Amino acid sequence: MKKPTIKTIGIIGAGVSGIGAARLLGQAGFDCEVFEKGNQVGGVWTAGYHTFGLQTPNSLYEIPDYPMPDSYPRVPSGAELQAYFENYAKDFKVFEKIRFNTDITQLEQHKNGSWIVHYTDHKSGLSDTKQFDYIVVASGIYFDPYIPGFAHQEQFKGAILHSSEYRTPALVTGRNVVVVGFGKSALDVAGDVAKFAKQVSLVYRKAHWPIPMDVLDILDVRRIYLTRLASALLPLYQRPGKWVKALHTNFPWLVSGFWRLTESIIKFQYPLKACNALSDEPIEIDIFNLDFLPRKEVYQLMRQGKIKNQRTTIKSFKEDGLVLENGEQIDCDVVIFGTGYQSNYSFLPEAFKKLQEDDGVYLYRHIIHPDLPNMAFIGRAATFSNSLTSHLASVWLVNLLKGKFQLPDREHMLMEIEAIKQWKRSFMPAISSRSTVIKLHMWHYHDELLRDACINPYRKKNRFLEWFSDYQPSDYREVLSEIADA
Repeated sequence: MKKPTIKTIGIIGAGVSGIGAARLLGQAGFDCEVFEKGNQVGGVWTAGYHTFGLQTPNSLYEIPDYPMPDSYPRVPSGAELQAYFENYAKDFKVFEKIRFNTDITQLEQHKNGSWIVHYTDHKSGLSDTKQFDYIVVASGIYFDPYIPGFAHQEQFKGAILHSSEYRTPALVTGRNVVVVGFGKSALDVAGDVAKFAKQVSLVYRKAHWPIPMDVLDILDVRRIYLTRLASALLPLYQRPGKWVKALHTNFPWLVSGFWRLTESIIKFQYPLKACNALSDEPIEIDIFNLDFLPRKEVYQLMRQGKIKNQRTTIKSFKEDGLVLENGEQIDCDVVIFGTGYQSNYSFLPEAFKKLQEDDGVYLYRHIIHPDLPNMAFIGRAATFSNSLTSHLASVWLVNLLKGKFQLPDREHMLMEIEAIKQWKRSFMPAISSRSTVIKLHMWHYHDELLRDACINPYRKKNRFLEWFSDYQPSDYREVLSEIADA
């Protein structure tokens, strides 16, 4: 049976992954339409907690052939990033293809393989459907703010907020505040709240290794850790190269020594022991938990006692505060949960929901599943350069749909999905999003995408730079321009 021709593509989400997919697929000749539930381009950057913004240098998050403005600071704010992505969408004629304020309620597959999108317009309240040959889900892995439940929570007379709801210091000024969590949002919020609140306590179960923006306050962290050499020293990739495998086999002391030195440097830069904030896991494992480049001043506030650390969990609420598992009680007026977000797959087909496991949904190349024909997921691979990764995934998809390469058969893809599942579970922390985690192994993943698409993955001028120079999105500029010229 002849494979049906793909002409129309529906894209769900107008964050960086969605607008990148719409731009590249559109330039390749496909007729795209983007559905966005909000009223702005930018996804997670359209709104956030007070003072929220990027945690990495801006060059690491920029689109390969669309540099951030020279006027932007090294670490842009959320508003600056939203403006950057909106300008990108307008400059590449994607903005006019976006249907804003539109909720997808159901994706229904037709017998011929095409998809029927059921959607509701927020403003008019009207519901309708539209048919597409192909669907790209670019809505990310986290949708809804997550606040865990505890005993007697309803008895608490104060305010309970998610970090995303902390928009103004007026909510905490002069009050006793507890912040729950130890990720970037929790520490950012705790650091900001400490400037206005009467007292701030940070309650967390696990601490994580912070990654400094500048090693020893001198050398940009990218120069060391965003190189192929550093990725070769991580726990082995699923398919390691011969010399990398030999390095781990013959010189394990060198591999371990690199990470123990890294830990020593971080402990020199941050007062982790004094703050009771040392991670229980070695850094080369903990780094696969989450991206974590915190603001340095938050540790200074901990050391000064302006943020009081409680390394424990909440046992229950009481009318005027919290009871902790370590036996202590905290009186407070506001509790802010920096506990992240949870997935919402209600609009996706049952075939996808059946794939859900405790650590997420595993896909072939983190993009497709053989049991979901004519559907791709862009933006589900979590790296330290998500905008770059999602654009390279879109390049891969364009080349697939244009017939530049063929997918393996179903059995082979399922075997590959099982292999990456077992590889990740062999050493990565057991978090709910482990299926999406790649982090510093992103160069290996990018290489696979480009090799599939018959594109040279090595973007540096010579072998020395290839291994010892840090990779940046700009190194892949030509990969995107080749799509535009195709």
